[in-house]
Amino acid sequence: MGQAYHAGALAALEHDLGWDPRDADVIVGSSAGSFTGSLLRVGVAASDLASAAVESPLSAEATPVFELLTADAPTELPRPSALDGFRPWRTPTPSLLARAATRPWALPPGAALCTMVPDGRIDIAKHTGGLQALSRNQWPDGLWICAVRRRDAGRVVFGRPGAPDSPLGLAVAASCAIPGYFAPVRINDVAYLDGGVHSPTNADVLRNERLDLVIVLSSMSVAGGYSTGADAFMRWMAHRQLQDEIARLRANGTTVVSFEPDRRMLRVMGTNAMATDRTDAVVQAAFLAAGARAAQPSVAARLRPLTKRSARLQLLAS
Repeated sequence: MGQAYHAGALAALEHDLGWDPRDADVIVGSSAGSFTGSLLRVGVAASDLASAAVESPLSAEATPVFELLTADAPTELPRPSALDGFRPWRTPTPSLLARAATRPWALPPGAALCTMVPDGRIDIAKHTGGLQALSRNQWPDGLWICAVRRRDAGRVVFGRPGAPDSPLGLAVAASCAIPGYFAPVRINDVAYLDGGVHSPTNADVLRNERLDLVIVLSSMSVAGGYSTGADAFMRWMAHRQLQDEIARLRANGTTVVSFEPDRRMLRVMGTNAMATDRTDAVVQAAFLAAGARAAQPSVAARLRPLTKRSARLQLLAS
């Protein structure tokens, strides 16, 4: 569902503003966003992301990309089972306890808890060959992928200067390794979990980059913070965390525009993040909702630099 939401929203920005998301100076991806960001960086247009999600015809450039990815993709993933929660949990590691004792304010409780969740049964890492081939075994410029070390719940941003080296495919798998569902992904003998357990967006990793504009696509939160349903509390927490991250960016002079599902959008998405039976509806709803938000006068004013930049790029191209 996260992938479908990203595809629809990005396609709306491409269509309505004439802005190509591939031109972003930095792309930060967490969980499903790590896959979206990687596809943008290997040259897939937002319109093709949306077309692929709804199984519509692709451009000539995107067709071989998705043929390669489809050949390496897993079969339909099983629905998470409530019984998995009754498997034995892991005990806290010495590294986690030491971090909790020395810097408790820097340890997100949810991330710490996720390090103790029983390992998932699905090995997503073995399905990364297609993405690795597309990257030509090179890390794309300006791509940051967030994951969490299992031993101490520390956030790692692959691709950022000073981060551990990793093949692109494994970094994406690590960022998508939902605790208890997917098995942790090992990179250089270190186990990693889904970057979303630290933050669904991790927008604050950009706080010192002095960027003019940051656009945040937050598929795991809810606009306004209020929703109903089984995931209401999780979405409220994600919204609150996003607001804190936006405040840190704005404090450093960065303009921020965020896109979150509203309650109407959530009725389309449902509560099963791994569902595949409503992808078309989610892409369409995200496209329309993002377009409507981008057209709001206050939001349009903040997004105006994208339109101007697109005009300059088109002029240079002509």
